[in-house]
Formats: sequence, structure tokens, C-alpha cells
Amino acid sequence: MEHKIKDILLYLLLAVLILPLAEQKLHVIKIIELRGGFKMAENVLFSKQGWMEGSFQHQKEQYLNDQMGFRPDFVRLTNQIDFSLFAKCHAGWDIKGKDGYLFQYPYIDAYYGKDYVGETTIREKAIKLKAIQDTLSHLGKSLILTYLPSKASSYPEYFPDNRIEKKGTTNYDTYRRICDSLSINQIDMDAWFVSMKHTSKEPLFSKQGIHWTKYAAIWGGDSLTRYIEQLRHIQVQHPNWSELEHTDQLRDGDDDIAKELNLIFPFAKEIMAYPKIKDIPADSERKINAIYIGDSYAHKMIEFGIIYLMNAQCEFWSLNKGVHDINGHKYTEMKDYNPKAAIDKTDCVVLAYTLFNFKELGHGFIEQAYEWYYPKGKQQ
Repeated sequence: MEHKIKDILLYLLLAVLILPLAEQKLHVIKIIELRGGFKMAENVLFSKQGWMEGSFQHQKEQYLNDQMGFRPDFVRLTNQIDFSLFAKCHAGWDIKGKDGYLFQYPYIDAYYGKDYVGETTIREKAIKLKAIQDTLSHLGKSLILTYLPSKASSYPEYFPDNRIEKKGTTNYDTYRRICDSLSINQIDMDAWFVSMKHTSKEPLFSKQGIHWTKYAAIWGGDSLTRYIEQLRHIQVQHPNWSELEHTDQLRDGDDDIAKELNLIFPFAKEIMAYPKIKDIPADSERKINAIYIGDSYAHKMIEFGIIYLMNAQCEFWSLNKGVHDINGHKYTEMKDYNPKAAIDKTDCVVLAYTLFNFKELGHGFIEQAYEWYYPKGKQQ
């Protein structure tokens, strides 16, 4: 009996050693690749310099390690053990909160004011923003500052205990107060979403995602459009999105954090609402020409929501680095673009940011536009 047990253990050991090598060469079993930001190490060519420096050996070792058979499954197993037993996430900023809620720590830090840039910096930028708004108004254009909702603002009660601390002054609070005193056009969706998190009939955030849900993003976009209509004294036809599909198959980024964790076992089922959008007739007059400058929350609202359906011309400047011509289905790097000429042709400029990105509001646009209209030597 003892001899048989030893034989079985030997065979198991041989299987553990041989099967990954066999899979690496033969690819008998179809392996599901890892998702999210996980990147496989690239192969490296031998060079004398690399050998002498040790970089060749290091990179080659990483490459061979990543090419091992069943590598993705071993990664998922490790990730699952750490996630289930130690609440540890092996993906960038991700954090496991209470009751199955997932967060990202920069949003939590922003909620507590740990990224606060100071009142002087915010006031200087707000004054420039007010000057830009006044100039655009004189030119018959509108500028709007939009505070997009944050999952951290809406659900701080689900933060893990080791992330709970005393809340300090935040960039959001200071911008809201100063911009209000300067009469800057602004919409506070963050406060709005916090106020209705217990009354909304449909989830505004999923447990598994960092962004607002597709349903919430459409709702926010519809409301922003109505504000533009009121500000510019126009009226456009809105698409009908009252019919909803309810499903536990999350899509459109509603489970973006969960996917990048690369776990074995799926999360508990969540029922999400997905509006069935009835497009506006092609012959309808679309009076909004707008440029939206913002972050990934804004992108979900604009390109994957319904805003672009109500705009004759719709551009999204992603963190002021690249231009998505959404109606024209074209992307251009900002370095190859003429932003001032685009502003001259548009009617409305919207800055749309969530809590985390208010430390870099505009990502250089405010300073750039201020220099256009108030060049040095002629500034107010």
C-alpha cells in the first residue's frame, strides 16, 4: 500500500512537471487569455551587450515564464486565492470593498481630499475659466462645467475598513464653492446622484464596475442636453429610451473592474437595466454643436450614451490629449489638431470631469484657452 502511494505521488509530480511543458509546445487545450492590463513579456534577441548587462537573461526568463503551459490558469488561481482569502486585488488600482463592491483607490483618495491642490491653485484656475466663459459668451458661445458622479461619493459606506479615514477639504468642494461665487455655468451631477442612490429604480453604479452604469450615463447625458437647451434657448428632439432590458449579463463597461481581476469564479449576479434607444429620425434638426472635454466617465456618457445622437457636431477631447470626432468616426491626436479653430466653429464647450480628475481639471485646456483670448501683456 505504501509503495502504491509513493508511485501515485511520483506520477502526480511528473504530471505537474510535464503537462505545462507539453501544453506549451502542443497547445492541446484552448486556454482563455488573461484580460485587463495584463501583458505577456515579449521575446528578446540575444546581444552581447544585453548578456553583459544581465538584461537579456532577465527578459528571457520573464518571456519563458509567461509562455509556460496553463500560465493564464495558474495566474487566475493565484488571483482567486488572494482575492477570496486576503481581499487582495492583482490589478492596478483595484480594491475589494464591503458587500462585493469594487473600488479604485485614487477615487477614494479624492473623496477624502488626499489629492487636494489647494484653494489658491483652484481659485486661479476658476478665475481663468470665468474669463474664458465671458469671452465665449461675447462670441455667442456657452461654457459649462459639469461635476460627474463618482462611485466613491455615492457608496463610501462600502469602503474597506483600512481605507476609512477623516474627510478633508476636496478639490470638488472648493471648485463648487468658488465657481458658484463667480457665476460659472455648472451642473453638479455628483450631488444629484448621491441624493437619489436609494430612490432610483435602476442601479446607478454596479458592484463590479468603476464607472456609472450605461443606464446612469444615458440619464446624465439626457439631463446635460436639457441644460444646454435651456442655456442656449434651443430645443432638440431627444431619443426615446424608456424601454429597458433587464439582464445579469453585464456589458458596456458595467463590469470593467471585475474583468481585469482575472478570477476563476464569477461575481454574484447583478441585474442591470439597459435602455433600448430609439434613434432620432435622420431628418430631425440637431441644433447642438459641442465640444466635450473630460475623462472616461464623460466618454461613457457622450459616445456610448445618447448625447451624440442629439448633436449635429460632437467632439470628445479625451483629457485634452486626443480628439474623438464622434459623428465623423475619426480620432486625431491633439498634437495634430487645431483646437482653437475647432472652438471657433462650435457653439458650446463642456468640461465634464469626475471627482478623481478635478486635481487636473481641463488637463491644460483652461490655461491654453486663456492664453488664446488673453495673451501675455493683454491679460486682465
